[in-house]
Amino acid sequence: MNAYEDANANTYELEILERNVGLPGRVTVSFTMAGGLLLGGIMVALMTLSGQLSGHGLFMTSTGLFIVGAVIGAVHGSVLGFLGRDPSVTRRDAWAAVGRALMYSVIGAAVAWLITIWVSLTVVAALMERAGPTVLVALAWVGAAAVLSWAAISGLRALQNAYARWPDRVMGTTLVAASFAAFLVTFLADRPEIWLMRLRVTEVGAVLLSGFLTIWVVGPLVTLSLRLVRELPGRDRAVPSTPRDGIRDVGFGLVIGLVAGLLALPFTPSTLVTGTVGGFLVAMSQVLLDETLLRLFLLTGVAWLILRWHRTHEEETAVIAVAAVALAQVMFYLPGILATGFPTTLAAVAFTGAAILLPALLFGAVYWLRGFTAALVADATAAALLLVLVV
Repeated sequence: MNAYEDANANTYELEILERNVGLPGRVTVSFTMAGGLLLGGIMVALMTLSGQLSGHGLFMTSTGLFIVGAVIGAVHGSVLGFLGRDPSVTRRDAWAAVGRALMYSVIGAAVAWLITIWVSLTVVAALMERAGPTVLVALAWVGAAAVLSWAAISGLRALQNAYARWPDRVMGTTLVAASFAAFLVTFLADRPEIWLMRLRVTEVGAVLLSGFLTIWVVGPLVTLSLRLVRELPGRDRAVPSTPRDGIRDVGFGLVIGLVAGLLALPFTPSTLVTGTVGGFLVAMSQVLLDETLLRLFLLTGVAWLILRWHRTHEEETAVIAVAAVALAQVMFYLPGILATGFPTTLAAVAFTGAAILLPALLFGAVYWLRGFTAALVADATAAALLLVLVV
């Protein structure tokens, strides 16, 4: 077979692949490969070059992270591929294409794993200063760039399709962008430690981690929440129905926020409040994340599940959902409370009840009665009041 026949055969095979999986499949396969490469190859290479990760056991470290990244990429790519299908593709055909693509992803992941291993050996090739390993690592980086470019192009097209058919794109985009800023402010103020690796992120790591959480966590959760909230009884809790409703929501939130802040004021130690510009930004960032993830997502999800499974009355659903989310918020903040070092157990319990549990119940009730805007304003008002008055 000559070169011309080889080219025709390859073109025919690509056409078959295109017909089998289409855009949903391309996104699924490319994201599976790119997720493994990013986590197991590029991140490991950058961390070893910067001295943040030991060069010992690179094969096992890179392989383990590759598996995690590939699984995350496959899940995210499958969902994005389905949501970003072309207008002419039905839901059934899109899911079928994703299913076939997951089988192709096994082969793609094997190829990406080979590239990943050589990319992760970048620091070894640099230390050896030999032509052979250096050339192989360079080729691996070229292959990684090609895979990432493929994933970016396919993902961008799918994202455009998904965005065009997203009815809540204005509200959703605003919340996702604001959440990225909130994560970034929080992580720059107090850089987190990566679980299981005992590594504290740098400034660049804070940006990457913020982007990761925004794309992989907040984006899907906000999308799901804005869809489920329409199925709850009563008014639309995501966006005010009219400008007059919006003004009422803001006023209602201000009043409840002042009440919550004044109730928490006697029990809030000054060590927990930083009255600086940076402290204000961190506090508002936490408010936005709390209301987005706890109220808009978790409370909506709990209420939706209760109504779907048990078909209780609206009032009963509200009480159960608000109480459940308030307890979840207490559990989320509990490690920080224990690490604060209150002088007595009673002081810790009083702070937990007055500054976390009671406001969570109030903000949950506000969200159910008046919606997300009112709850956000109430939480922000209470936090601002404590920043001003606690010294």
